Amino acid sequence: MRRDVQAIILVLIGGAILRISLTDVYLNYVKQSMQPYLVASGCILVALGVVALIDVFRKQKDSDDGHGHHGPRSAWLLLLPVFAIFLIAPPALGAYSAQRDSTNGTQPSTAAPPLPAGDPVTVMVSSFVARAVWDDGQTLADRNVEMTGFVTPDPAGGWWLTRLAISCCAADAIVSKIKTLGTADLPANTWVTVVGHWVPGGGTKTDSAVPLVEITSLTEVGQPKNPYE
Repeated sequence: MRRDVQAIILVLIGGAILRISLTDVYLNYVKQSMQPYLVASGCILVALGVVALIDVFRKQKDSDDGHGHHGPRSAWLLLLPVFAIFLIAPPALGAYSAQRDSTNGTQPSTAAPPLPAGDPVTVMVSSFVARAVWDDGQTLADRNVEMTGFVTPDPAGGWWLTRLAISCCAADAIVSKIKTLGTADLPANTWVTVVGHWVPGGGTKTDSAVPLVEITSLTEVGQPKNPYE
């Protein structure tokens, strides 16, 4: 591959990284704490590309023999992922991924503390799953909770209130889902805020258990700035 092509690709890849990391788009792929590293990486790639281009132009000016030196045109295919980011940045993981994951949440290392005061009290979907599955719902009994997540159709009927959590990036996403009761079906990936209460059932002490929630109110909302918990 020609050096000028390499330099242009470096600039474009660095620019693509900067484009997503200086907006909220990067939150679709990595944790918020990764932003400084993305910005630094993008700046370094752009700088390296610019320096390489300057060096190429200087050498061409000093030793131009009037003949073109063309590398393989297939090298330009490396730019397709860059154009994809610029034109159609892939969305965050959603119902498609959640529906194909048979596990549900992770076992907490410690017992769940009592829920704070409030009626309803706002909890994360992953917290509800952990409390219902691994703590037998003791801290959820007789409490109204408010949760925000997206709709994942249940092949058996109805839908799951779903949220994904990431440790570093979308590749390590962990699915948490709750079977909803008392509400009509909604399109996949619809974001909703629900108020409801835990219903016994759905299994316990296993990462395949799916707890139940009886919905008393539901509001469709937009995707949060950070779609992951």
